[in-house]
Amino acid sequence: MLLAQENPSTTIQATQKQALLLGQCSPKQLEQEPFAKWFLPNFEKYQVDSSLIPALKKAFKGKRMEFFVGTWCGESRADMPGVLKILQAAKVDSSQFKLIFLNNSGTMNRQSPGHEEEGKNIVRVPTYILYKGKKEIGRIIDAPKESFEKDLLKILTGKPYTPHFSELVL
Repeated sequence: MLLAQENPSTTIQATQKQALLLGQCSPKQLEQEPFAKWFLPNFEKYQVDSSLIPALKKAFKGKRMEFFVGTWCGESRADMPGVLKILQAAKVDSSQFKLIFLNNSGTMNRQSPGHEEEGKNIVRVPTYILYKGKKEIGRIIDAPKESFEKDLLKILTGKPYTPHFSELVL
C-alpha cells in the first residue's frame, strides 16, 4: 500500500497504557496494530486532489520532507495518513521523506529518541518541514491553510506561504 521505508523505531508503552511509535519509523509500521485502527481508515478516506498531483510530482524533484508527528496526537492521526497518500499519488520516493514520531510526556515532550527535532523549533504537532538540499523552504504547522496539496505546492514552488502558528516559530 505505502512506499517502503526502512528505518529504526521504538515502540513503548506510555503511562496511559497506549502504544507509541517514537523516532524515525516506516509508514509500514502504521499499517500494524494498534496504529492500523486509525491509520488505515484515515488513509483510505482521504480524497487526493488529483488535479494537483502532476505539479506536485514535478515540484518534489530535488526536495525532501520531514514529518514531526505523534501517534498520540489527534491531528497527526487524522492528517498524516492523507499526506502520505498525496506523496504516494505523486510517486514521491521514500528516500525523500522521513516520519519522525515524537514523545508527549515529561521532559521528553516534543522530542524523539534520536533528537531529530533538535534545532528545528517544533512547537506544534504535526509539523511538516520541506527542504531543498539542507535549506528549509517552508513548513506546514498543525494544519494546512487551504489544503495539503495546495499548501505543499506553494512551498515547493517558492510561492509566498506563512503557516499557522508562524509567530511561535519563525
